[in-house]
Amino acid sequence: MKWESYSKEFEKTALRNNFSPEEISYFLEYAKNLYDKKLPIIFDQEHLALLVGYKYEYLLKISNSPQKFYRTFKIPKKSGGEREISEPLPSLKEIQHWILKEILDKLSVSQYAKAYVHKRSIRENARFHVAQKAILTIDLENFFGSLKFNKVYGFFVQLGYSVPVATMLSNLCCLSESLPQGAPTSPALSNLLMQQTDKRISGFIKKKKIRYTRYADDLTFSGDFEPGMIIKFVKSVMNDINLRLNEKKIRVRRPGQRQEVTGVVVNEKMQAPKELRRELRQAVYYIEKYGLASHLDKTENFKANHVYHWLGIANFILFLNPKDEDALRCRELLRKHKPE
Repeated sequence: MKWESYSKEFEKTALRNNFSPEEISYFLEYAKNLYDKKLPIIFDQEHLALLVGYKYEYLLKISNSPQKFYRTFKIPKKSGGEREISEPLPSLKEIQHWILKEILDKLSVSQYAKAYVHKRSIRENARFHVAQKAILTIDLENFFGSLKFNKVYGFFVQLGYSVPVATMLSNLCCLSESLPQGAPTSPALSNLLMQQTDKRISGFIKKKKIRYTRYADDLTFSGDFEPGMIIKFVKSVMNDINLRLNEKKIRVRRPGQRQEVTGVVVNEKMQAPKELRRELRQAVYYIEKYGLASHLDKTENFKANHVYHWLGIANFILFLNPKDEDALRCRELLRKHKPE
């Protein structure tokens, strides 16, 4: 609806409900700010409830006791240990998807953010760092857990939402006063909350002709530089927003070493690690030598979808390097063994 039509309709309805001219002017100014940003106009918490399709009392229950609307479980980390996932129950997840689609996805994020963004990926993240003199990777500790309620609340207020609306939106997106790992809104919010930080870092490294990207909590720098200078600066920036560097995961790689960015080797060209490529070749070799059924009998780590697993690996390798001849050959052989 065009603004002229919206404002006229609003004024008519407001006058019927005995709003004063001052009140009408105030609400239209509030609405115009959100309209211009192509964001949903939400006047109060009851209005938000109507928009998301749930009773206001139900949204209040979530806001007051969000822990009752999540199931928490743990999954193993690749690096060892476990990661805690807090998955919202279906009703809350539906509400969060509304917030994601109607608000968060309509906002632009930093060009340096490569995760959780349409048409950006680990390949997009890695390609900026191919064939560089040095690669520095920095990992942030407890990333989602360190992005607190007050930051989320401040973000919604900055968009133009009233204090009550921003409070409820923040409560619907947070658990234990921070972004929960497992909520559909958390990835998008993390990028939006990190925009100013990305801007500060990029402003610093641009002058020194250093390349920078951020894939969620993984920061990568490449070029010809002194790593200590970058680490010191990034630590200072992160301290300002109460984020901490994982000192154990800071890595510097020179051309003579394997330079890896979010699991992608970038020394001369983008490709999967040689261990993964070797495992694919070996799996296909045994399938061809013994036949699929016989090979599965000999495999200790039996996988019900063995062929699809290795097809996925082949496709991943080719996603990084479409000209990998071994992976192309393996994919064709695996396709012949796909279950009917």
